[in-house]
Amino acid sequence: MEYRLSRLIGLKAQEEGWDEIRLKNKIGLKNSSEIIELQFNREKITVKITGNGEVLIKRGEILAKLRDGNSGEIKEGDEIWLLNEIAKNEFERGERENFEGGAIKIEIFKNKTNIFIKENSQSLEKNNNKTNFVLGFIVLGLLITGTILGYQKRTQNEQKNIIEETKNQISKIKTEIEGVKMINIETALQLAKEAESIISEIKVVDKKYNEELEELKKEIEEIKKGLGEESIDYEIVYDTGLIVEGGKFKGMTVFDNLVYLWSNDLGQVNSVDIKLKSTEKIVSDDRIKLWLGIFSSGNSRYGFDHKKIYEIKRNNLVEREIKEINNLGEINGWNGLFYVLNNDHQKIEKLSGKNGIDWLKEGINLKEEATGMAIDGDIWVLGKSGKIYHYSRGEEIKYEMSFIPNLTTTRSLKTTGEVNFLAFVADNNTIYIYHKDGTILGKNNFGKTIINDIGIETQNRAVLVLASDGKIYRIKIK
Repeated sequence: MEYRLSRLIGLKAQEEGWDEIRLKNKIGLKNSSEIIELQFNREKITVKITGNGEVLIKRGEILAKLRDGNSGEIKEGDEIWLLNEIAKNEFERGERENFEGGAIKIEIFKNKTNIFIKENSQSLEKNNNKTNFVLGFIVLGLLITGTILGYQKRTQNEQKNIIEETKNQISKIKTEIEGVKMINIETALQLAKEAESIISEIKVVDKKYNEELEELKKEIEEIKKGLGEESIDYEIVYDTGLIVEGGKFKGMTVFDNLVYLWSNDLGQVNSVDIKLKSTEKIVSDDRIKLWLGIFSSGNSRYGFDHKKIYEIKRNNLVEREIKEINNLGEINGWNGLFYVLNNDHQKIEKLSGKNGIDWLKEGINLKEEATGMAIDGDIWVLGKSGKIYHYSRGEEIKYEMSFIPNLTTTRSLKTTGEVNFLAFVADNNTIYIYHKDGTILGKNNFGKTIINDIGIETQNRAVLVLASDGKIYRIKIK
């Protein structure tokens, strides 16, 4: 393989001391403290990154992010970008030619007569800020393109070899899925469907091998559910139709084994012990018909509307007035204190008496309309866009989500101090689950079944889902 190199080092990069590395088997960028480098060994490359730079590879329609230490085969037509931090941001905004930062573009081809180095080359790639990023090692080495041919009469050894080969292929795809889902969960789902297709092509006579194929198929089906395949085939922990026909419960909050359900239609709160499968009506009151939500704080449960918070007691509601907020995002509690998302003023407020006082430090505002809030000692805020924001002691903490979906609506952000993940509802039928380090853990699509609310079941490391069919489902987080 040969390459065409375009050196695109802008003025800002030059001022910061960035210069080109071009040796026999190395190409890259460096300054006094950072290195972004490709090491070539025939048709194989190895990535070396020290600092905040980035290496991207474009193969066909896929743009991949390569990490420090990634290595693999390159192919004709590959386009590789080496970018310092400034150029990385410019690239994300669509720049491909006139960088202020430092960039090198390498195009791989076989024609040995056309090797040249070019300054300020213009890319033919159209700007696309929504390009799907996938992990580079997948693009470089692991993408499975082969399929296994249909049934022919085979000996016992041949069947065994086919099963072993299939297992190896599926194992590789599972590895790909684990890597790619952090960056693009839709691509991960497509990989799972490819695995399913491979399994469906296998035809064997031996019963033992058919059973192994069935196990593989079930495993892939479970993986697909966690990647956004439409399904409500989850464990049912309780059917609220046993309380009242048709379900009719709008929201819930979870405390130990107890789920507290509230209904606007019925104007009542019921509890369900999901371990004992028992239920009890806690309180019935017309004020519940105006509630906007329900939450737990310590050993107490509360409901709220625009003007009041109500502590839920057996056969009683103890109300507390608050200053009316027209665009109220959420109310939640921690250690006996109440916190309010005030979208009127783009603030998180801590209630003091009837009024709220700014909890965020001076000069810090919510970055967009907030639709949910969860507290685990710190405060997590869900934006209407689907972004999650992290705040501690009144200051924003940097939180980078590995994958940000394109959503229409969001709500019901949930977590607890005992788990390391967050979950929220999107587009009324889908749950997104993220680790608190920003890595996406799963996407569960309930299809035509609306999700009314969710809660965290700490002891089982699970998300409980109250669906419009009246059932409470359990999604265990791996």
